[in-house]
Amino acid sequence: MTDEPCRLALLIPGLCGPSLETPATGYLSAGLPALERLLSRARVEAHSPREVEDSLAGFFPRSGTEDVPLAVAPLTWLADTGERATGFIMRADPVHLRADQACLRLFDSTTFTLAVQEAHDLVDAFNEHYRQRGWQLHAPRPQRWYLTMNEAPEITALAPLQLAGRDIRDVLPGSEAGAAWHAFLNEVQMLFHDHPVNQAREQRGEPVINSIWPWGGGYLPARVATTVTRAFADQPLLQGLARLAGIPCRGVPENAWELMAEGKGGQQLVLLDRLERHWRYADPDDWAGGIMQLEQTWFRPLLDMLVQGHINELNLYPLGVRRYVINGRRLRYFWKPDRSLAWHCRDVSCAAR
Repeated sequence: MTDEPCRLALLIPGLCGPSLETPATGYLSAGLPALERLLSRARVEAHSPREVEDSLAGFFPRSGTEDVPLAVAPLTWLADTGERATGFIMRADPVHLRADQACLRLFDSTTFTLAVQEAHDLVDAFNEHYRQRGWQLHAPRPQRWYLTMNEAPEITALAPLQLAGRDIRDVLPGSEAGAAWHAFLNEVQMLFHDHPVNQAREQRGEPVINSIWPWGGGYLPARVATTVTRAFADQPLLQGLARLAGIPCRGVPENAWELMAEGKGGQQLVLLDRLERHWRYADPDDWAGGIMQLEQTWFRPLLDMLVQGHINELNLYPLGVRRYVINGRRLRYFWKPDRSLAWHCRDVSCAAR
């Protein structure tokens, strides 16, 4: 490892844990001394974005479109296929909708496995049915599907993972366009209901793929600017942004030491999303296990590297109402007490969904 210092930004969705009557930190088997010292000695700054997409947009500004939400689909399509979408494209991910008394709850593709052939068979059935409308469904990855259309629909929707386990009736728009899309989703459910793929899945006791969830639609930006010199992500949105910006991006290493092994300086951005699914689906036990592992593999090494001067500034983004800025000088503020993670998260809305 070189001694060249760098600035490191970590986006950590779900750092504060699920929103529960008992704080998620009550499920921890031990403390988090490294993380708690980092947070306690940091300079706290306001940070309004509460979703990954909004935070990433701040690192990759688009000239003249600052108030326009980031179009996820064309960027993830770029990462998944290496191709630039030339027209309107939206995500239309496979989902499992589960009837629960008066609710219809959504479970995204992180909660089930889907084989390549299963995805292709369902997509083929969709395309045959909607061929006359000029709609085409694509599945470059089994868990990520895309819908191309002649015209952009007048509807927006949250990402499926942001709706984890929630009743979709609470989030479907009440407008005329929303009613049309609700009818479309019902139609897709009927189309997929008796499909051989789902019949086989049901016999095996696996969740059926009984709908799609359209979201993240838009057009690929001509270009994006960034001060980030290197990115690390296991999901395609940051990968697509990095590709469009012309900066290197690779998968997230197992630990912070591996991240710094290449020893490159500049602004480095890491999307560390290993807690997100447990946060979204309110799974405190797996969240606790995940954050204890991050304490050993990320927060402890990062604390050591700040002390040793390998990192000259660390920014932590828990996707709440603030960010934490830490450097070696602030770590010497011995008069600032180390507060618990629960204390730092006491009024943070990072568990809001």
